Amino acid sequence: MPESNSSKSLLRNSVNFPSFSDLPDENDVDLTYYDEGPRGFEPSQHWCFLGEIVDSYGLGRILLRVKDKDDQVVTIGLYTDDRGHALAPQIKQGHTVAVLYGEQHGFLDMSVGIRVEEPSIIKIIPCSLEQLLKASDDVAARKLNGQSRCCGSCGKKENASDNTHLRWCSRCKQTSYCGEVCQRKAWVDGHKTDCKAFVWVQWFAARNWGVFNGYFNF
Repeated sequence: MPESNSSKSLLRNSVNFPSFSDLPDENDVDLTYYDEGPRGFEPSQHWCFLGEIVDSYGLGRILLRVKDKDDQVVTIGLYTDDRGHALAPQIKQGHTVAVLYGEQHGFLDMSVGIRVEEPSIIKIIPCSLEQLLKASDDVAARKLNGQSRCCGSCGKKENASDNTHLRWCSRCKQTSYCGEVCQRKAWVDGHKTDCKAFVWVQWFAARNWGVFNGYFNF
């Protein structure tokens, strides 16, 4: 049976991009993510939690309620020095939160979520989780199938015989257009958001998640 495109999609990888239930517990050593070395247990690979913002609250410290890839809703507590207020202008319902090296944490109210202490490991991505995963799937499909280029608006294929030449979107370089009219139309029709998703998929794809040689930062 042929392998599906989504099986090659980076952000569908359940080890490097786990749902909350698959995150390591901060009080245990998860051998999926840690190896014992001369200085004790150290990370053996990288991982990143992705969740879509469904709500935020807190006057002193900002708390996010996010829904992960399995539709589980959990709390992300921002325990940075500024209590998350630098992120406040970016926090919008429907945007995606990415947390590097997230671990399951038990809060004082007996709930379980993710505690973030370093601002360099959290990022708000201005698109939905569904859009981000779809962008990852689309990139995987192009690599797997070698899809021919066509205009992202009208669908016209590149053809030297009739002088049809397509130009990549200068930002994401994942969608191409036959001219400025189609490019402007596609931007209004949805590429404005898709472009941001593609840019972040490329950020993730540019890194080797399976080998740990030092921590990643946003």
